Amino acid sequence: MLGRMRRKSSEPPLAQAHGSAAGPPRWPVEAWERGDLLADGPEYVASCLAPAFHEEPETRTIRDGHALNRIVAVAKTDGSRSPAMANVVNELLAEPRYAALDSLYSWLAGVYTGTDRQLEVIEQGLRTCLRKYCLLDLAGTAMLQRERGAEALYYWAHSVVNAESIGEGRDATAYDFLIVVAHEARQRDAAKRFRARADQADSPQTILDEEYTDLVKKAFRKPTKAMKTVLQELAHRIPS
Repeated sequence: MLGRMRRKSSEPPLAQAHGSAAGPPRWPVEAWERGDLLADGPEYVASCLAPAFHEEPETRTIRDGHALNRIVAVAKTDGSRSPAMANVVNELLAEPRYAALDSLYSWLAGVYTGTDRQLEVIEQGLRTCLRKYCLLDLAGTAMLQRERGAEALYYWAHSVVNAESIGEGRDATAYDFLIVVAHEARQRDAAKRFRARADQADSPQTILDEEYTDLVKKAFRKPTKAMKTVLQELAHRIPS
């Protein structure tokens, strides 16, 4: 299921050194407004696979007996998409010990799901946080919710590439989406490798919930050759 916990991996990362960036990033707000990312050729494949978002490991956590406790308390009383949640997360981000912490930006983006502000928050996190692969996953999900398949695959591809670059590939929940996308694109070998990387059985009953599965089917009902190439290349790059 989406958002499930996974075990940490001790496997070596991809050959790419963490923190490297070889191409210009496409920021979520611009990608949404311009709508000119076309999955129709080698340029699209290169844009998905060439590192573009500077990635570094993050040692801080909100599971410190303070931050997460405040977040959970507000979620129980006011809801995870409430103004109160936004206030609490912004207060935490203002504290030096939590500044530019990606997990807090993930909570804040959730408050604004389906709005332009959601993309703005994700972009702010991508521009300031050390660790980015979780936010890239959220960017892909936000594009999926807007039925932008080309952009969704772009961000999921960068999410898993970045996660692998710092040895955290098994924690990349973007693989959940890639499994379903590969299935829709009839890329069986890629789907199998994504399943293995995500610690999924060969034929699990559920990968994503019904809502997200339907969104993937709609956005990728006619996958292009370039999309299939991206899936194949991502699968090929997974450490054996």
